[in-house]
Amino acid sequence: MTTDLAVAPAGTLVHADDEEHVRRVCGEITRQWLLEHRNTHTSRAYRRCIENWFDWTLGNRVSPLAARREHSAQWAADLNEVLAPSSVNQALSAMSSWYEFGLDEYEHAYAVRRSPYRKKHRLDVSDESQTIGLDREEAVRLREVSWEYGPLDAAVIEILLGMGLRSAELENATYAAYGEARKHRTLTVVRKRTKKQTLAVPPDAARALDEHLARRAPGPDDRLLICPDGQPLTNRRIAGIVQRCCRAARISKPCSPHGLRHTCATLTLDAGASLRRVQRLLGHADPRTTNRYDLARADLDTSPVYDLADFLAGKKPSNR
Repeated sequence: MTTDLAVAPAGTLVHADDEEHVRRVCGEITRQWLLEHRNTHTSRAYRRCIENWFDWTLGNRVSPLAARREHSAQWAADLNEVLAPSSVNQALSAMSSWYEFGLDEYEHAYAVRRSPYRKKHRLDVSDESQTIGLDREEAVRLREVSWEYGPLDAAVIEILLGMGLRSAELENATYAAYGEARKHRTLTVVRKRTKKQTLAVPPDAARALDEHLARRAPGPDDRLLICPDGQPLTNRRIAGIVQRCCRAARISKPCSPHGLRHTCATLTLDAGASLRRVQRLLGHADPRTTNRYDLARADLDTSPVYDLADFLAGKKPSNR
């Protein structure tokens, strides 16, 4: 940390001459804070939240180093106009962590002594997952189409759909993480909070990976998947592959890489796997997160509105 992190200007207003200094101080605190978040996906998401907050505060002539609860409450309200509740809560969680770190380690840089962020600003999130997933027939078509585009597209679809990986986990997977144990093909991924987990790779995903790797001579630390032009397989390119394959499979509903993770969860539950086993597969620390997928699936399939409709039509109850 540089030694010239002087205290923020007294009060909350930031004048033009102060903004450059405030941004430099906040940027240095952010750099130090992000060192504690080694997960690439988390760091990227948190940095976006931080930069959004800095732009909002300074755009309103408020120093982030002197912001009060009224400012964080207004920012949360503004975010709620354009983001889903879960995304708003992620932003608020990031800012709460930033202030906690900054006030603990660099108290002299702030004009406040308490974080402006409180739990009361968090929004209630539905118990049901709002992500759009695919049904079984759509998933089958998507897998078939992906092979027509070659082993890279097939590997992306087979892994996201068949193993439930997050896009960032696939992006950061290395060649050394792909191996074999007890006659199973395996892939070790880095989950949130830098936890590692070794997963079984289903046969079709392994075949796609093997065909993709046969065209290269990767080193242990090289990325497991790369694009045909030799560039890394980024989150954006993964999303592009998913969208291209969905269009080719004539899937009209919007589907993202996370939508394939949702599909993996719901179809695995449909296949008879227990909630605990699906929780482990997806790397959820809290079983309630997995249960959101189960509720979204079960509440539709077993809705009593169908029983009522059958009763009113004089049909035999379906016993859903």
